[in-house]
Amino acid sequence: MFLPLEYIKYRWNAKGRHGIHSPFVYDFTDNCLRIQLSKADKDELSKRFRALARDQREIEIQDFGAGSKKLGNTRKISLIFRMSSSRGKYGELLYRLSKHYAPDSILELGTSLGIGSTYLNLGNTESILTTVEACKNTRSIAQESLSKKKNIESVLSTFSDFIAHLPKEKQFDLIFIDGHHDGAALLEYLDQLQAHAHDETLFILDDIRWSNSMVSAWEKIVADSRFHLSMDLFRVGIVARRSHQQKEHFVIRY
Repeated sequence: MFLPLEYIKYRWNAKGRHGIHSPFVYDFTDNCLRIQLSKADKDELSKRFRALARDQREIEIQDFGAGSKKLGNTRKISLIFRMSSSRGKYGELLYRLSKHYAPDSILELGTSLGIGSTYLNLGNTESILTTVEACKNTRSIAQESLSKKKNIESVLSTFSDFIAHLPKEKQFDLIFIDGHHDGAALLEYLDQLQAHAHDETLFILDDIRWSNSMVSAWEKIVADSRFHLSMDLFRVGIVARRSHQQKEHFVIRY
């Protein structure tokens, strides 16, 4: 549900690696974004994708966010898969981030069918991934594959309840927010999660141009003085506190 004008603005402002002078961002574009998936990882993803694309089971969806209401509450798994935003190059982005930065602990808000979770896990199987989903039926489908993997903890909970019950000392190195799709909710989650992030924690924000409210939220996040680094990859935004550097914003061609 991307806005055409936003895409035009993005393409106009986007830069490749040769237009970037920040060492961190240059490394991100020159090294992280160039990581290729291994054949074994590609094969595993393809096998799972084929199974989901052919799955004609219907499940009842509990949508706690601002997702599409036109599809109804009962949906085929194959349809949910086709609507997934964590496939293709943005799924590969998750893989690359996980592999390049090798986070010890990852938090994913919004498991859905477990596609993003799989990319994150394959990128670094040693990372401890906690993935949160509020709909028990989609979580159940995700668990058919995720339960076979090591270092993945699947939690059935709303995002707010999960964050509220996190131990005070719990911190994550990478946080992927892919759910709700409401600007006000995104800002609230981001605020709540600051207590569980450190100066180098990467926040990966999906669907930043899903709606006007998400675009507005992204603009506020970019302007937020807490985040000294922000990167716009059109559908995905990445921010980090990185208080030791001057505040910078980059629009990255991806």
